[in-house]
Amino acid sequence: DSIVQFAETLIGTPYLYASTDPIHGFDCSGFITYVFNHFKINVPRSSIEFTNVGKEIPVIDSKKGDLILFTGTDSTERFVGHMGIIISNDNGNVQFIHSSSGKANGVVITPLNNYYRGRFMKVVRI
Repeated sequence: DSIVQFAETLIGTPYLYASTDPIHGFDCSGFITYVFNHFKINVPRSSIEFTNVGKEIPVIDSKKGDLILFTGTDSTERFVGHMGIIISNDNGNVQFIHSSSGKANGVVITPLNNYYRGRFMKVVRI
């Protein structure tokens, strides 16, 4: 709960590639790094480094604070290129918070919709 509450205080922070700085912005993994480091939880800095981190959890069993991993914008390239923190799971209706480089452009809450389902790789628990 604390991780999600803290992450939600960062909604609206702009997207900035390769950044972990809340004043200037975050990229997706920079956002995760910043949030988890706030709680003294050591995590990798880049999204691809999360490929073999944590324990894989079925989406239906995911909980607040779990990480959801996606491909980059090219979903044919099957490696982790984007990620977020799950904030809710209501019978598989998952919502996650992430720093998006897309239209939203910054820290936002997004449902696991068809676009993200097509890019979905896995959920991990740290």
